[in-house]
Amino acid sequence: MQTPAVGRHEEIARLRAAVVAAASGAGRFVLVSGTAGIGKSWLAEHVVTLAAEAGLRVARGNALDDAGMPPLWPWRRVARELPELAVALDTVTEPGGGPAAQRFRMFTEVADVLVAAAAPSGLLLVLEDLHWSDPTSLALLTHVATETPRTKVLIVGTAREPMGETLLADQPDWLRLPHFQSLPVPGLSEHEVRYWLEQRGLTPDLAHRVHERTGGTPLLVRLVIDSDTGAGDDPLLSVPGIRRLILAQLDRIDPTDIEILGAASVLGERIDTALLAQVCGSVLPSEPVPVSDPVAKALDAATAAGIVRRFADDTTGFTHALVRDAVYADLTPSRRAACHRAAAEVLSARGGPDSAVAGAIATHWRQASGCADSPSGRHWSRRAARSARASAAYAEAIRFGQWAIDAAGVTASDAERAELLIELARDEFAAGWVATSLDHCVEAGASAEQADRPDLLAEAGLVVQGVTTPTVMTQLDTLCGKALRLLEPDKHPDLIARILAQRALSAADRGAGARARELSDRAMRAAARSTDPDVVLDAIHARHLSLAAVDFLDERMALAARAIEIAADAEQPLAQLWGYVWTADAALQRGDLLAFDNALDHIELLADRRRLPIARWHLLRLRATRAALVGDFPAARVFDAAAHELAVDIGDYSLAGLHHAFRGMYAMIVGHIDRDELTAALASLAFAPKITIAQLFAPMLHAMAGDLEEAKALFAPFRLLPDTLEIGPRWSGTVYSVGIVAEFLDDAETADRVFRAFHGREHHYAADGTGALICVGSIARIRADNARVAGHLDAAVDLYHQGLAMDTDIGARPFVALGHLGLARTLLARGDLTAAREAADRAAAAFRRLDMPYRLRAADALLTDIATATRTADPLTRREREVHDLVATGLTNREIATHLVLSERTVETHVRNILAKLAVTNRTELTRGSR
Repeated sequence: MQTPAVGRHEEIARLRAAVVAAASGAGRFVLVSGTAGIGKSWLAEHVVTLAAEAGLRVARGNALDDAGMPPLWPWRRVARELPELAVALDTVTEPGGGPAAQRFRMFTEVADVLVAAAAPSGLLLVLEDLHWSDPTSLALLTHVATETPRTKVLIVGTAREPMGETLLADQPDWLRLPHFQSLPVPGLSEHEVRYWLEQRGLTPDLAHRVHERTGGTPLLVRLVIDSDTGAGDDPLLSVPGIRRLILAQLDRIDPTDIEILGAASVLGERIDTALLAQVCGSVLPSEPVPVSDPVAKALDAATAAGIVRRFADDTTGFTHALVRDAVYADLTPSRRAACHRAAAEVLSARGGPDSAVAGAIATHWRQASGCADSPSGRHWSRRAARSARASAAYAEAIRFGQWAIDAAGVTASDAERAELLIELARDEFAAGWVATSLDHCVEAGASAEQADRPDLLAEAGLVVQGVTTPTVMTQLDTLCGKALRLLEPDKHPDLIARILAQRALSAADRGAGARARELSDRAMRAAARSTDPDVVLDAIHARHLSLAAVDFLDERMALAARAIEIAADAEQPLAQLWGYVWTADAALQRGDLLAFDNALDHIELLADRRRLPIARWHLLRLRATRAALVGDFPAARVFDAAAHELAVDIGDYSLAGLHHAFRGMYAMIVGHIDRDELTAALASLAFAPKITIAQLFAPMLHAMAGDLEEAKALFAPFRLLPDTLEIGPRWSGTVYSVGIVAEFLDDAETADRVFRAFHGREHHYAADGTGALICVGSIARIRADNARVAGHLDAAVDLYHQGLAMDTDIGARPFVALGHLGLARTLLARGDLTAAREAADRAAAAFRRLDMPYRLRAADALLTDIATATRTADPLTRREREVHDLVATGLTNREIATHLVLSERTVETHVRNILAKLAVTNRTELTRGSR
């Protein structure tokens, strides 16, 4: 029995306005929310009618209250009406990028398909029961909604209140969208309930009582009306009461039909009649039945009783989730378990792609056996996890993976348990659950040792990568060390190469440069025997990172070229990306901007052709670096902001954090950081990796902001670093940062350490080799700055001249200007005032052209200091010096007046001033002093 169209005038008007807006190119996202039975589905049906009248294409999907629902199920239901969407949903299976990048690429493809489908006449996308959606479906919805405000796409979602945690997590993002509209659906008013009663031929005097008992919820209003509006007891006082009220409709149905409806409730809110018939054949008594199709008979009876209905998409289901829930809750535990087991067996026999059936089968086995040992449950949970993983739905993969471990119980072997734990750990790591993943890796390692399976022990040690937290690295090193001792070179050469590469990366990240180079060399030799390109690329990656310093440029260039070649042959776009990023870094260190730009062109091609978000991020990051290097600061800020926005969209907050690092280095170049930016940058350090170069940012920022005492206190632990830090990743950037703070604090002793540390590297440029955050020009200029602070003035002058030539060659205009400024300061300290003034004038002119006002202020202050020093060195004015020099030759005042075209009295005044300033008493002493 359909609920009559009572009230809802405001809701319908708002939905009609959204349809009109979308049809005109102003997309809308409307979330219809309310309690169970409030009429959300009725409004969804109504907006479909409105959209059809306006000529919009319609596509519908819905989530299910079924733990076996496959990831992205609502979107795959939409794909039935938008076939082109199915291809986009499978984009995640294409190679290239990590889990986040793959998911982002798929999300972008889906958004593009929907926008294209809407372009001709508009598109209504209805997604019902979002409160049951999986996290991946909701994340995709958020992405699509963000991309569609100025399109012809109208998104209408329905969700039950109170909303679950998963849906609430996405709502703040939706509320920030300009085209989002929340449409909460209230209960019917008493007046509307009265109208309903009149339509049913009942006395309107009951309106107050019915409204009071139901809160105006249409479903409950109908149930109360259909039961007995004159009953004295209030069925809404307790949950069991509500259930009995709903189940009272079953009183008109045959017991056999009720058994069949019970089996249907196990299958979910929507009913697959063929599946239901097979399940009933397994669980119902095998007695002769008086009809040929008992399932059809039962569904017909349930339809007449208002328990089941036919939906617009030609499917059959319970009239409402509350009805299905009540029927399901009324089953005995044994009957429920039997129905779930039968459903699992029937679905297994029926077959189908895992993406469609594995989750449902795993769920039925889970409900049939609970957490007890269940080989079938383990098998299907593992398959469901694998299917979810293929769709990048890691939250669902984790759930199914945990079910597989539960189903393994105590009967699984140690090797089987280790395999299950490793699969679970991989999904947890992909989802960002590092600590939990590591715990399961350690547990898997213990099971692998018990099983005498060093290969599984190695796999456990290879799950977590790129995490530099000391406790994490220690546990991984322990696992990898055990595996390395047990693996046999003849049986496991590839695993040995990967373990060595992993340990080399770990050593490099913790600053053990020599150890990293030794391990990576062994990894390269082990990988030389492998035919697996992934193994070779892992070894190359480790080797390159261990050599990330200017000392090893030639080998790094060769490694980059080899990575590009292997990756192209093996269809590994992510490895190609790394090869080009490494090439760009090496080109910066050599000052070869043509090679740098060529590498960026290749990265752009990868980003465009492969739709790799991480490639786009590196492209933006490197463009920001280049723009800052040549002094195009507006472009540098734009590229940096775009990189930051993309990192946030991808969900990789380690990349997003580099935005603050770039802004800090940019502030250092321009010579100023404001308080708001200082606060934001210092706050970001709480989330930065605990590595030395990141920790140096705090004293550097404080020193730049003028908080010198705070900077000194924070800097104290790092003053000896240039003498102790091993050559390796981030060595150049770390030592350079120490030098910056030493200059700010006028710390001659530390500056001398930096000056000596960079000895022999003056002919290179300052880039790190690990993915350029920024390039600050020639190392010669950096070394000169530290030589000046340390008091090595002659060496500083020579180095400044070398740096100026190098920075001029590559057009590094800000660093040419900074070189002139440093040279002027050094020449002033040496007393070479004329040359100091010339260098300072050049610096000031360059800062003015580059719009660097804070650096210009420093140059102007230096020019003032030079002028003061000049006056101190020669107290005479220029005219007085001319008169002095002529007096010294023996000319008289009259002769001097004639020579300078002055009056004789003016010359006399100048002579008196000269005698006073030079503390002499007569002209003879002036003549004698000049000889």
